[in-house]
Amino acid sequence: MTRNDYSYNEADLDVVRWQIDRESIFASGVLERCAYGYPRIILLDIDAGGGKWNYEAVSNVFWLTCPYLNERIHQLEQAGYIDRIGEFINRDISIAAKMESAHAHMYFFRKRICNAAGDATIPAEIRRVMDAGVGGARDTGSLKCLHAHFCHYRVCADNVAGMIATRLLDNRIDCEEVRCRNAVKRN
Repeated sequence: MTRNDYSYNEADLDVVRWQIDRESIFASGVLERCAYGYPRIILLDIDAGGGKWNYEAVSNVFWLTCPYLNERIHQLEQAGYIDRIGEFINRDISIAAKMESAHAHMYFFRKRICNAAGDATIPAEIRRVMDAGVGGARDTGSLKCLHAHFCHYRVCADNVAGMIATRLLDNRIDCEEVRCRNAVKRN
């Protein structure tokens, strides 16, 4: 895993815009970079500007930007792995307990970020999301999004769903063709 100090610059944001095909990015840092140095996972900023809360950031906190991984994890989801992994986790009480620990980690991580907003009044819909697990899951016995679990696993080893998704990817989390080089050529 390639970690840094979460710093980023405008060139990183240009790459992220290309990766996710979106102009407005509310990022507070690059959580992880691929082997080629491009952003893989960003930490979303809860401030959407003008005193508005970024709902996406509160529910997901981490955002997978790598197009290669987004495609591969989407294929896992399309193949029914959300349900299959969830069933596997729930069959074993010790694995389920580890997953509960991962949801608790996300709960407290999210609370810490939102509470750091200081005196800002937290709207009811944001407060409701703050009380959820990974990916905004209300029922921590079920899974919502393998992308969110993959990202969370990169910072929390207790996220069994993210670990399984990584293993299903054969631990190949860097593309061979260096796709994001296209983002740099475009600019």
